[in-house]
Amino acid sequence: MTANDSITEEAEVDAQVDAFTEWSAENQIEGATEQAREAAADKLLHVILPSDVVTISNSAEDLFKLIGPSHQVFMRGGAVVTLAQRDDGLLALDILRAAAARSLFEKYARLFAWRTSQKGELMLKPVNCPHDMAEALLLSTEAAKYLPRVQGLINCPVLRKVGGNLEAAGPGYDEVTRLLVTGGKLPPVVPLPQAVEHLKALFADFNFQSPGDQSRSIGSLISPALQMGGFLKGRVPADVAEADQSQSGKTYRQKLNAAVYNEKMSLITNRQGGVGSVDESLNQQLVAGRPFIQFDNFRGRFDSAHLEAFLTADGTFSCRVPHRGEVGVAPENFFIFMSSNGVNTTRDFANRSNIIRIRKQPPGYQFQKYEEGDLLSHVRHWQSYYLGCVFAVIREWHDQGCPRTTETRHDFREWAQIVDWIVQHIFQTVPVMDGHQQAQERVSNPALVWLRSVVLAVNESGELDCPLTATDIFGLCDSADIPVPGLRPDADEDKGKKVIGTIMAKLFKEHNPLEVDGFAVTREEKYLNRDDGNDGGGFKSKTYTVTKL
Repeated sequence: MTANDSITEEAEVDAQVDAFTEWSAENQIEGATEQAREAAADKLLHVILPSDVVTISNSAEDLFKLIGPSHQVFMRGGAVVTLAQRDDGLLALDILRAAAARSLFEKYARLFAWRTSQKGELMLKPVNCPHDMAEALLLSTEAAKYLPRVQGLINCPVLRKVGGNLEAAGPGYDEVTRLLVTGGKLPPVVPLPQAVEHLKALFADFNFQSPGDQSRSIGSLISPALQMGGFLKGRVPADVAEADQSQSGKTYRQKLNAAVYNEKMSLITNRQGGVGSVDESLNQQLVAGRPFIQFDNFRGRFDSAHLEAFLTADGTFSCRVPHRGEVGVAPENFFIFMSSNGVNTTRDFANRSNIIRIRKQPPGYQFQKYEEGDLLSHVRHWQSYYLGCVFAVIREWHDQGCPRTTETRHDFREWAQIVDWIVQHIFQTVPVMDGHQQAQERVSNPALVWLRSVVLAVNESGELDCPLTATDIFGLCDSADIPVPGLRPDADEDKGKKVIGTIMAKLFKEHNPLEVDGFAVTREEKYLNRDDGNDGGGFKSKTYTVTKL
């Protein structure tokens, strides 16, 4: 075949395809079925599947040109994804598999293929898309070319920069941020003083351990809007909520953050290894695309290199889900939360965290009442207004020239400097990193995590300001079910006090007293006489006294 022959054949094929757009099943297709006549009568356009000289690329181009504008099917990290509704009513992303794609294609086009008639002539016949062909179409480069690229989901409008102005994008696909806004309504414009007052009021009932913890809580609240709007190039650290007792409000505060953005937390519970492990659960939530992910009520040792890598990943982060394949996600469009009454993490995770400590309110404390019920119900009812408050803060920061401080006490320096300026100059609170380095050091040091548990147990038992020996502390740990690092559960008292003495010696090597979450632990050494009255002399005894600051 010569080049001219090839051109002539292509021209003939083009003419046939052009003629097909004018097709009438009743007049032009031999042996047309009733189904084909019905297809001709409806308004769906027709697409020819790969057959004869029609290639996969030809079919994919025609098909995805039709599907793309619907904003129901997207490209995400090399995979074709579609929307699915979760049990909580929110939409999530799911990798589109060939079996589901076959029926989806039929919603957007009537499918045909070239077939040879009994007379040996090529005729267009209505067909169903075979499974293998659906897979080939999903993997085609045309899918990536004609489908919109989605970077993430959010259930409220997004404030972003368009030209030199800030504009809010309402529900639908936003081409500026490549986010799919799945719900919510455009918030009102709130005056800055009113916005600051009402955002600070959200935290009035929380007993923060220090003013720095309150500043970090405000920073955590506004961080999703900064990130989603593209005002941060880097990442937002994980919000780690730590409390001295259960029912202190640590998880509740994090739910408030999500509620302001019309979102709910996607939960990950503490499971170790195997199917359903923490890392696998994280991958599933990342593929689903909902932005707020919460590691709920984690205790003991937490060590996930997978999560640590995710918190600092650039570009795309690869997630593999069983029976769904692999997809690359944009990590900056997710916000990680962890709640704990005393988690022990790696230093790397601590460096990637925003640790916010609260205490349980005393018995009889009267929480604010609202017409809608509790605070969370109130925020959900007035969600659009509170989002407008957040937008007012960002507008003020933007109008001031997007300033930063020189804060260097966090690995996520860009986030720390921007948030630090906002909390100090707009909210009039203390620097955002005040007291944070001590919290990072403690959560990544097993001995300090243990000492914190001991201090809280001493407070609960009413033994503040009482000198305690290693033996006393061993008994307290036994009764309060506090594991001692490096000590077997079945160890006796003699072994226990020796291990505790060793731990304390290392902890107090450089500092005495030690400050632990609002308490001071003082170590003293005294020379005591032996109780048996022997002439063997006395001995040195070390005591530890916990006082409240």
